[in-house]
Amino acid sequence: MIVPHTAQAMEEPTTTARPKLLQGAVAGVGLFVIGYVVVDLLPVVLPSSPGLFGLRLNDVLDALFVFVLVGLYVRLGMDANLWRTPVLRVAYATALILLIQGHAVHFAANAIVEARGPTAQARDLAFFLDEHWGHTELHLAFILLAALFIAYGRSSDVEGPAPNLSRAERVVLYLATVTYGLILAADAIEGQTVLIMLPSGIGLFLWAFLPRLRFAWKPSRAAKISVYRYFFAASFGIAAVALVIYGVVMRGFPEISTL
Repeated sequence: MIVPHTAQAMEEPTTTARPKLLQGAVAGVGLFVIGYVVVDLLPVVLPSSPGLFGLRLNDVLDALFVFVLVGLYVRLGMDANLWRTPVLRVAYATALILLIQGHAVHFAANAIVEARGPTAQARDLAFFLDEHWGHTELHLAFILLAALFIAYGRSSDVEGPAPNLSRAERVVLYLATVTYGLILAADAIEGQTVLIMLPSGIGLFLWAFLPRLRFAWKPSRAAKISVYRYFFAASFGIAAVALVIYGVVMRGFPEISTL
């Protein structure tokens, strides 16, 4: 009779630790979105005053903020336990390298476009590198990172249709999801990557929430659904809906900054 009692006592820490893990996941997502908003919007709203070596102040901040963005993703990946296997580490690092390279191409080409010295041919090449090459790499990195969080992010060991969240956690998660989704849509419009982000948003949303349908049909085959799966899948789904609405209303996808 002592052995079953001992085993039951050993299982209790796992059960009691579960809410802390969920609270940590939602808090981490909230901090990630706050940091992303600052990194994404601050260089846009600041005045284009002179900075260093002919660069504008917002260009300098844009160059520095990429390290903040990488740090945000690294921290969130650690929270989601995405560094747990060599394969996941390589995939996550590859996505971050793609993000850094895409941002670097965008930053350098954008600075050249803003300069008055280059010839028309050089400006056309810089425009291509900025609006097409750089943004494409950057947004492909966002898609790959989202796919990794959706497939392998862990915030709960409960197998079922949804994590068990408090009301406050749900509010934080909903606000973070809507905010991140709308910013993704705006970035796709400004970066002219709608043809990539729109189908990817639809695809990630359907792929991520298919386990919930499987739970309704066959509970025995239900997959584990984490906070990260909900956040990234719903954000990309919101981005896809926002892009469709914007495209219908504007009859196309003109950059927001040109309106």
